[in-house]
Amino acid sequence: MIPGRPSALASAWQVVAGAFLVLMTGFGAIYSYAAFAEEIAGTFGIDRPHLAAVFALSGGSCFLVSAVSGPLGDRLGARPMAAMGMLLVSMGLVLAATARGLPGLYLGYGLLTGVGTGFAYVPALAAVQRGFAARRGLASGIAVSGIGIGTALVPPAAELLGAFGDWRLAFLVSGIAVAVIGSAGAMLLPAGGVAPRGGALRLPARGMVLAWVGTLLVSLPAMLPHAALVGSARDLGLPRAEALGLLGLIGIGTIIGRFALAAVADALGRSRVFVACCASMTASLALWVAADGLWALRGFALVFGAAQGGFVALLPVFIADRFGTSQLGSAMGLLYTSRGIALLVAPPVLMAAIGASGLAVPVLVFGGLGLLGTLVLAVRGDGMGVLRRCRIRAA
Repeated sequence: MIPGRPSALASAWQVVAGAFLVLMTGFGAIYSYAAFAEEIAGTFGIDRPHLAAVFALSGGSCFLVSAVSGPLGDRLGARPMAAMGMLLVSMGLVLAATARGLPGLYLGYGLLTGVGTGFAYVPALAAVQRGFAARRGLASGIAVSGIGIGTALVPPAAELLGAFGDWRLAFLVSGIAVAVIGSAGAMLLPAGGVAPRGGALRLPARGMVLAWVGTLLVSLPAMLPHAALVGSARDLGLPRAEALGLLGLIGIGTIIGRFALAAVADALGRSRVFVACCASMTASLALWVAADGLWALRGFALVFGAAQGGFVALLPVFIADRFGTSQLGSAMGLLYTSRGIALLVAPPVLMAAIGASGLAVPVLVFGGLGLLGTLVLAVRGDGMGVLRRCRIRAA
């Protein structure tokens, strides 16, 4: 695709639409788990750390598999990878719906749903980055806003499906929806690859290591509210519907962040806005710790969601700007493994720490690690570094 030509531009926006649908269904499936966590715990008699472990496996495997799906997407194209991914997500939800024990839940929801979403995620976003240059931030923001839409739809969908049956029916219906909507989105993505077969991955080693470490540290606190916010709200005595509504507010916040912040980034500087989103997301965890009621939690959910939306939207843009687009899927796949490790570690560790010492200390510790990661990305975030570049321009 050559940005600027009418036919190429139309094709590029078609890719954005396809990525939007794929990410909406894939991540909507992953985040739906929180809405049914209490019912699932009652069905299998498991505690919060075990619940968090299932969620962590789903999110972690989504990003860890990117090390494979990214290079394959470069060679085979985004369409076959996303189609395969949506099939796996659908199968995972159906398997989880019929699970008779915790192993079936781990395999269906934890592994297949996560791996399936991961097969689609990086190839779809890499295809979006290749279609744009000047408006890359906006295009990426629109594509990943599908994640926010999927998150925002979880609470009303849970309430609607809950009127007809339990979590098993909800997972079964969701599996069918993913097969239809997700597969339709996959068909809008490019069918062919762009990387030469057998080509070696050539990336600056030091820059990749620093970006990997920074992304790991920022990602540690990024998923904590998705795993523990509903439980902490219930601990404050809030009704289930209002606690679940906080997830919807995070989703709304991410939509705002992905559209507004990503669009602004094209004008103000994508690296600078990306680093600001990282700092805001991690610092906002202090609002969660200080919250003592529904409105305070709602304020946190919106602020955190907006910053997280900008972080998620601009991370692939940061990678494309920093390392180029010729082997973008491979570069994204390698870097996104850091997010997978963070997702595997952070939720279960947080839940265990909350049981031992309460909410405040572990959340603030993870927030501190996130701010450290922000500093790493700022110092070397775009070649010579956001902070250094600002000092040079000021001089």
